Amino acid sequence: MLTINHTICPECSIGCGLNVISKDAIIVGINPFKNNEINEGKNCKNCTEYIDNISTMENKTFDYDNVIDELKNKMESTDSEKITILTSGNTDNNDLDNLIKFADDKGVNLVSYEYEFTKINPELIASYDEVEKADQIITIGDIYRKNSLIGRRIIHAKENDAKTINIYTETNLTGFNSDEFKQIESFDELNQVLDSIDFTENTIIIINEISSTQNYVDLIKLIEDKNIKVLPLLQHPNSYSILEKTESLSKEELANKIEDSELIILVNENPLEYLDDSILEGKNIISLTQNGVELGLTVPVKVWCQKETSFTNSAGLTQNYPDAINDEENTLKTVSEVLDLI
Repeated sequence: MLTINHTICPECSIGCGLNVISKDAIIVGINPFKNNEINEGKNCKNCTEYIDNISTMENKTFDYDNVIDELKNKMESTDSEKITILTSGNTDNNDLDNLIKFADDKGVNLVSYEYEFTKINPELIASYDEVEKADQIITIGDIYRKNSLIGRRIIHAKENDAKTINIYTETNLTGFNSDEFKQIESFDELNQVLDSIDFTENTIIIINEISSTQNYVDLIKLIEDKNIKVLPLLQHPNSYSILEKTESLSKEELANKIEDSELIILVNENPLEYLDDSILEGKNIISLTQNGVELGLTVPVKVWCQKETSFTNSAGLTQNYPDAINDEENTLKTVSEVLDLI
């Protein structure tokens, strides 16, 4: 018998709703959640590709007893100042709050990396509806290809006569579909190019990529000065909460933090996706992972669809859903449950 349950797409920070279709607690398909206010009955290829990957995961059991003892021993034998927990917006709100409490109680470092994005004033952030009503939209990065359901909102704005300008380091799909394309050699030129544009009162900047924290800080300063709004399209489903609640480092700062640490605890994160492979050499590594990443001592945890889920999207909207896959045979623990055992 097929079961259909509502949940949230965990592939990016847009917050699209979807229906997970399962049979005998195995994902067999998805379709869009038509009543969801974010995607309004649409899903993109990012979602379908993610579900294709996650549906092949068969791990439902794990013997935590010996691993928990080893985790405790590693932590007790390492100075707290030399222990760093690295997480990201792949961690949901409940696990994140418990992770923050755990780090405080143990006196260890808790950091994140969100691709050079930093916390900004929420009043600067545009809603998705405001995008559709903008007079002028400036996109930084390839929004249409990487965040197509926001691209859909931009198309609606264009139908209402909004002017669109794309700024990026290479020709791209968003640029082809904009009224104007401005190519830059690097993001260091970003503010100079923006200064050459006439801003309307109802201009919104949408950005999904930046090369350095300083470039982003400079961009936000310009946005404040121009009294306009920005919509940062972040990397992960809960990146907004991560930026609000943790210390988000630049790539260079993170590399230095890892270098100064002896024990690295990875929570739903793999730094080798953006740092050199040698960065973890000689380090004690513990991975609490929902995606099968095998780095150091690997501890599998439940994925988003196997538990109650809460993500806060790029516009600051928090959505809550129950578990979409009701599987009594699945004995995996959540991140929070593993932390309780430690």
